[in-house]
This record gives sequence, C-alpha cells and structure tokens, in this order.
Amino acid sequence: MERNMNVNGRDYNFATTYDGDSQYNVQVRSGNKVVTMFKIAADSESDVFDAALAHFSADVEMGNINV
Repeated sequence: MERNMNVNGRDYNFATTYDGDSQYNVQVRSGNKVVTMFKIAADSESDVFDAALAHFSADVEMGNINV
C-alpha cells in the first residue's frame, strides 16, 4: 500500500508491505530518492500510516534524517 503524506511542508511517498507478526516494512521516498526505511508494528493496515508518519516526523525533528 502507498500513501502520499506531508511532513514539514514537503510531500513524501510512504510505501508499506506486511512482514508478518504485525510488522510492516515502510519505505519513505521523496521523488525517486529513498529517504529512509524502517519497520513499524501495527494492529491493522489502517493504523500503519499513522504510526509511520509519527515515526518519520520524529526522526526529522530530532535530526536523525536530513531532508
């Protein structure tokens, strides 16, 4: 599943795949460039994007990811 979401005024594409055991692989792209990849635990597919957005936003705010 994919969804475009805005973080700090920039649009990013979040792509998720189910990995099993309530784990989702998340890939965040800006255009064709992969910005980061991480795993998220979520109870359902509808919850994964909210959790991924919170995770990515926190990483950007803390300076863990240069965008």
